[in-house]
Amino acid sequence: MSKYEVMNNRELERRVKRDELGAIHELSRRLVQGIGIAEDHARGFALAKYGTEKGFVKSKTVLGYCYFYGKGVPVDEKHGVCLFREAAEGGHDAAQYNMGIAYERGTVIPGDYELAYEWYQKSADQDFAKAFYKLGFFHEMGYGRPKDLIKAFRFYKESAEKGYRKAQYVLGLGYANGTGVLKNKDKAMFWLGKAAEQNFPPAIVKLRALRREFSE
Repeated sequence: MSKYEVMNNRELERRVKRDELGAIHELSRRLVQGIGIAEDHARGFALAKYGTEKGFVKSKTVLGYCYFYGKGVPVDEKHGVCLFREAAEGGHDAAQYNMGIAYERGTVIPGDYELAYEWYQKSADQDFAKAFYKLGFFHEMGYGRPKDLIKAFRFYKESAEKGYRKAQYVLGLGYANGTGVLKNKDKAMFWLGKAAEQNFPPAIVKLRALRREFSE
């Protein structure tokens, strides 16, 4: 996690005025996704474009996101993926994850589970939480490899421990149902609770159901 990710918006604005590219990237990311701030796609796009022109690789990922989803600019999925690829090849973990998504879905570029897995692995090598989840999902579903629920569980656990709420939910389900691991009521409640604390609706519903079940 960069120092800019933990800054409040006011401090980021100060750093942006100083032309700090890390701050420009982080503020643009928040603006286009509405993370802790009102969405402003036009400004987010402009900041991402500026950072990209200055050669900041992470800004290219945000710019790709803007083109892919039409945030502050008309939708151009192919250009978005091109920008993701450039940023991914430049070493940005989130862009590597996005390339995994692109190859997994196969809607913009030809689908390829092996290439998707490779990009997810590159992203996971940099501790990107969502990438660990995807590696687990590929092993659970048998995408491009034999199904392996035990290995899937291990990747889900890694992702959950890094704070990804969807992985925390899946991990809780695993403990509740004995999928890839021995059943454990307490651990199921713990991980579902972690996901519920992050307002993940399926976890909240499942947690309530388990509480009723265990109280009977």
